[in-house]
Amino acid sequence: MLKRGRKPKLLDEIDKSILSTLQEDCLIPFVKIADILNVNEGTIRHRVKRLVRSGIIKKFTIKVDPVMLGLGTLVLVIVVVNPGSVKHVAQELARVPNVLEVLEVHTYGDLLLKIRGSSMQEIANILANQIKTIEGVISTQVVSVLNVWKDEHSLLLR
Repeated sequence: MLKRGRKPKLLDEIDKSILSTLQEDCLIPFVKIADILNVNEGTIRHRVKRLVRSGIIKKFTIKVDPVMLGLGTLVLVIVVVNPGSVKHVAQELARVPNVLEVLEVHTYGDLLLKIRGSSMQEIANILANQIKTIEGVISTQVVSVLNVWKDEHSLLLR
């Protein structure tokens, strides 16, 4: 969860270029990044270590195709919870493996979930057995996703 009131770290152009490059390919060797940016490898290694230590880089990962893994069904779920239980419910929802995102929202419900499964039947089972059973959940509303036109998690750094 984003910490409110926390001052953002100032990044220079080299930091931003390093982050952009690593978002595209987290396996790119530091020496290649150094060549691209025309600095030495030690500079890249030091800056990446600092970016990790400061929490700007949370982890190095890969992106997989969920459809190729048999998880082609995607839904968004609006969750209404008891007053005062948003944090508790959100923390419990974050533990459910097929729940990819838990967002606190305003206007329509209290929480918005992004869930992937192999079928609508699997999604129905997750809702019935893992979500609606959480203490504090009042109701859910499922929005089926027909097509995904953009699924990007890289940030545009300016």
